[in-house]
Amino acid sequence: MRDAFEIGNRSIESAAISQAALHVGPAADGRNREIPLLVCHGATEGPILWINGATHGDEPEGAFSIFRLFDQLDPSVISGTVVGVPAMNVPAFEAGKRGDPLDSFTYDMNRIYPGSLDGYPTERAAWAHWIAMKDACDLQIAIHSGGEHSYLAHMIFAADNPQSMELAAAMGAPWDLVFRSGIGGNNPASKMAELRKAGITVELGGNCRTLTGDFHAVADDLATSYLNVMRHYGMVSGDAEYAPEWRMGHQQALLAPASGMWVGNQELVFEKPIIRDTPLGKIYNLYGEVCAEVVAPEDGVVFGLRSRPAVLEGEWCCFYGIIDEVCNDLIPRRV
Repeated sequence: MRDAFEIGNRSIESAAISQAALHVGPAADGRNREIPLLVCHGATEGPILWINGATHGDEPEGAFSIFRLFDQLDPSVISGTVVGVPAMNVPAFEAGKRGDPLDSFTYDMNRIYPGSLDGYPTERAAWAHWIAMKDACDLQIAIHSGGEHSYLAHMIFAADNPQSMELAAAMGAPWDLVFRSGIGGNNPASKMAELRKAGITVELGGNCRTLTGDFHAVADDLATSYLNVMRHYGMVSGDAEYAPEWRMGHQQALLAPASGMWVGNQELVFEKPIIRDTPLGKIYNLYGEVCAEVVAPEDGVVFGLRSRPAVLEGEWCCFYGIIDEVCNDLIPRRV
């Protein structure tokens, strides 16, 4: 029998699914502030996969997709361990906000990770997570979305090392947009890459798709991709599926040139190639006049679009992807 998996406040025997928690610190009423975990410790040795949700509290897709994944896991046939973190930033999740509204100084956990032991509140939560993960993780997937203001389609930001590129490819056929991100930045994927491990940040969803069937569809899309990752790395049986090739490049944030009401182009299709000057959306003033338009700056692809109609000049309207190269060699042993 495998050794037990020690994490947070639990020791989890092999071939078991269990709950655990990471201690962050005391709350004002004396209770422990904790980060909840779901852990599936497989029957045999294998990689340790961490799936991290709700670094931003208004992005619930990570949590729901982790629940959907764990509904399908049978630890008796799994090689390795899966650690699901439904909400890294619990106070932000409870508030439904990007960051903890009570922490003015380190509001955005994805900009200050891994935090510090004796820092501001969000830094302390980030540190508790990092200390638990860094030596007990081979593969890290951070789940993000458009939150309360936008929708983001299938998009991966992969730390620029071979391990992370392979993990990005292992997400499966829908995920052919893979953009390189730096190593050593203040987010979980980048920090894992510093350790020469695999770390990616994936984007899918937004609050505009958290009603009934839409929310299930997004969560199941993600959960299917996690299972594909597990097949690729031999954690479960079956053949993984892959995109035939991967579009790689860089993003450009398109900002509102005026204030008013943002209305996206009704003919726009996410993830599909479009040409320079394609209309992406219009901004109306409150007299019904079009006061500005946003167009494609060059040939590329839309992977994120504003879903909140009210907009101020300078606010975000579109995440636009510019393709620099097409690759077919992200999985070394498949070349």
